[in-house]
Amino acid sequence: MKQIGTFLLLAFVLPLFCVLLMLNTALFHSGAFNLVAYGIEAAAPALAAIVTVLYFEKGRGLRHFLKSAYLDNLHPKIILLALLLPVVLVGVPKLLNGLLFGGGLHLGILAPKKILIICWALVAEELGWRGFLQQKLRPYLNDFTLPLAVGLIWAVWHYHYFLSGASSAPLLLFVLSCVTDSYLYFAVTRFANGNIVPASVLHFSGNLCFNLFLINPEHNGGSLVPYLLYVLCSLITAVLAFSVTRRREEKLRQT
Repeated sequence: MKQIGTFLLLAFVLPLFCVLLMLNTALFHSGAFNLVAYGIEAAAPALAAIVTVLYFEKGRGLRHFLKSAYLDNLHPKIILLALLLPVVLVGVPKLLNGLLFGGGLHLGILAPKKILIICWALVAEELGWRGFLQQKLRPYLNDFTLPLAVGLIWAVWHYHYFLSGASSAPLLLFVLSCVTDSYLYFAVTRFANGNIVPASVLHFSGNLCFNLFLINPEHNGGSLVPYLLYVLCSLITAVLAFSVTRRREEKLRQT
């Protein structure tokens, strides 16, 4: 539990420090220093995991941690699925909103800085959430409560984006989406036998699709419908993925 406590402390405090720098220090208001601070803020979970493992388990433990997270049990098909799945989960709500409710079908235009930030998701968070926290909580929680706990912690961790004004997602729906997504990430990670590359690709692709399909209320005249449809699609997919994972593991135990 000491490792979990240390990880959570670092993961939550580091973004606050970065946000305070960006809000209160002129040097970090824009430009390269702002981008670096934002990158550290976003990568707080991964950095917290690395520091925690290095402190408690030393260099050998860190090497084993990184190897099991990124190199062991690579599954190209699962990675491809993780890349394509958000296109459906985010694209379908956008299309349904346009066809059924008269919403616009416009797409976002990504600036180079935005593309860099989106690509940063490949390494910024999942080493911490699914690679470290999910694994460390497994002895204490069952398969149902584990992704619920990680999802709630993950949702609360985003406080700094709301604090800095970088996120305008509807709060309750955002928390629900983090929880439902956590079950999906849990299933993907379990199918990959603990490898977090599929989860990292899923995170990257999800962020990319959110910025391309523009389903947040501010892009849809304040309407919550696209975001709500996304949460419903995510919930249905998470339930299916979780059920398939449980059946797969039951068969493995029987054999």
